[in-house]
Amino acid sequence: MFCPQCGSSEKEMWEGLCIDCFLKDFNLISIAENIEVTTCAHCASNLKEGKWREMGIPEEEIIYRALEDHIKIDEISEDVEIDLEILQIKGSSAQCIIKVDGNVLGKSIHQEYHSSVKLKKTVCPDCSKFIAGYYEAVIQLRATNRPLTPEEIRSADETINDVLERLWEKNRLAYLAQRSEMKEGIDYYIGSQKSAKKVISALREVLGGTVKESPRLMGQDKSTGKGLYRTWMSLRLPEFEIGDFVIYENKTCRVVAIDSRKISVMDLSQLTRLSILWKEYDNIETLKKSEDIQKTTVTSKSPQEIQILHPETFQPIDLEIKPRMKDLEIGDEVSVIELNNEIYIITE
Repeated sequence: MFCPQCGSSEKEMWEGLCIDCFLKDFNLISIAENIEVTTCAHCASNLKEGKWREMGIPEEEIIYRALEDHIKIDEISEDVEIDLEILQIKGSSAQCIIKVDGNVLGKSIHQEYHSSVKLKKTVCPDCSKFIAGYYEAVIQLRATNRPLTPEEIRSADETINDVLERLWEKNRLAYLAQRSEMKEGIDYYIGSQKSAKKVISALREVLGGTVKESPRLMGQDKSTGKGLYRTWMSLRLPEFEIGDFVIYENKTCRVVAIDSRKISVMDLSQLTRLSILWKEYDNIETLKKSEDIQKTTVTSKSPQEIQILHPETFQPIDLEIKPRMKDLEIGDEVSVIELNNEIYIITE
């Protein structure tokens, strides 16, 4: 049997040709000369199989990945090594060279291919929504019968930024579309309802309070016929703050901690700590603020009682000594609060 191209009858044959003639037209790989990749000009994600993927990738990496995605290695090629190189980027097009080494039918082969990758830049749907100020939820931060404190506002802003920054990697609608500050509180407009729920959960962990949700029909999706809803989420902080004084189940207390699960208070009569769940919040009455604490002086002390002066009338008042008062001495200045005609010494 002889090779129809070179006439040799002594060489090993493959698919009707000698191996040398077969390899002259053999390609280790196949790759298109012109490749087009659709990318988002804002988030640098790229469109693959109808879905936007891989956000924030540098242009050179997008080009290399496009080349890799379009390379097909011939099934008889073995030990293939591929080296990709961008020769020149001009405008939105990159001229590339693909260097390939491999073994075919016992022969070592080196080949080079050229391909052009064009980046077609547009705006992905999520970025279009961001640019247009699209939002699906509004978080309304309020406090009962008082304005928000600067510290509460600062904590809320930091928490929202941290949560959205973390969520942005997987959810491109996790953004703050608008922040509106008003007399009664602050409204945060969040891109997606899913991210808004995680934000308000994190806010409640930091600030406490009660949450209510109110979905509102805003229109109809023309493509599906389904209603389009936006959700208003209200996080209402209590009237009291840490350090304030309240009454709960006839116990006069001072608030010592607040979190998403409970309000921790100190019973001023027994000097014991209590935990009040948020479902009992309506049973708590605010008595006075921490700013209402006054100063007075210890005037007398016995093993069972301590005497102080009323901070306003300067009348002597005898109080039972509690464990935390044992170190007080005559002449010491102490903090006191008057609640429901009772004077309490405040021990930190």
